Amino acid sequence: MRRKIVFSLLSICVVILVFIAGTKILTGKSMLSMPASANKQEKTASQSSSAHSFEKHLADFVVYQKGTLLSDFDTFAEAASYAKKYKESYIQFGPTGVPIWENKVLPAEADLIDAPLISQLPELPRGCEVTSLAMLLQFANIDVGKMELADEVKKDSTSYYEKDGVIYFGNPYDGFVGDMYTFTNPGLGVYHGPIKDLAKRYLPDQVIDMTGSDFQDVLHSLSRGTPVWVISTSRFSRLPDSLFETWQTPTGPVTITYKEHSVLLTGYDEKYVYFNDPLANKKNRKMPIHSFQEAWEQMGKQAITLAEKQKS
Repeated sequence: MRRKIVFSLLSICVVILVFIAGTKILTGKSMLSMPASANKQEKTASQSSSAHSFEKHLADFVVYQKGTLLSDFDTFAEAASYAKKYKESYIQFGPTGVPIWENKVLPAEADLIDAPLISQLPELPRGCEVTSLAMLLQFANIDVGKMELADEVKKDSTSYYEKDGVIYFGNPYDGFVGDMYTFTNPGLGVYHGPIKDLAKRYLPDQVIDMTGSDFQDVLHSLSRGTPVWVISTSRFSRLPDSLFETWQTPTGPVTITYKEHSVLLTGYDEKYVYFNDPLANKKNRKMPIHSFQEAWEQMGKQAITLAEKQKS
């Protein structure tokens, strides 16, 4: 009898335990199923927040394809090289969100851009770079002249001297080398880095350094109506090696030519590229496009433009 009572009590306990366990299981399922949409919303909000945070920390040049973000890069040249691998891709300039390049066939010609013409002479015999920059900035309605830019551009103050047949002087990648105001003293010029930095003082969220990209990318900028500051040769064609020499500078050796020149590109067609020449003081001067391209490539593919067209 006692065994039957014990067995009955055990049976009742088992039933109670099963009931409690089943309730917990059902409750657990209910807890998992009821907030599923809430969990999804929370996850989506978290992902959205992460995506938004990611967008904020993108580099300057962001590559998209049909609205989908593919990657971002610190330089335009890297972004363009990557974007060309994908159809219907485009590059957006991070600081402004403005599309600045599309993976498409360029038009056969671009309308000439009406950029101001400024002569570097007589005040700046070696000031072609800052004068061409003045044209670019004035195109963007920035009231600044060549003399102000000549004073403000970074300088490499290294003195010129020769020893045992070796020339020691400044580096144009670091700042303007020598005397810009007269040929009486030694001097050369300045390359894209200091020019870009100076331009960004006036247009901090507009300046695009295209250095290292393809010439077709430079033409792309012209096709969308923005002029391009470039370094070429004074002959606008490839120079023989005999016209180059190597200097020792505080930041390493650099190979230069005194036949270096800077102009502002304003257009192109199937045969010619057009530019404002600060030395010849000629607006929309033209040169054979292939010859000009070779000279530009020989001088390191240096180019600077703006994210947006001229503002009215």
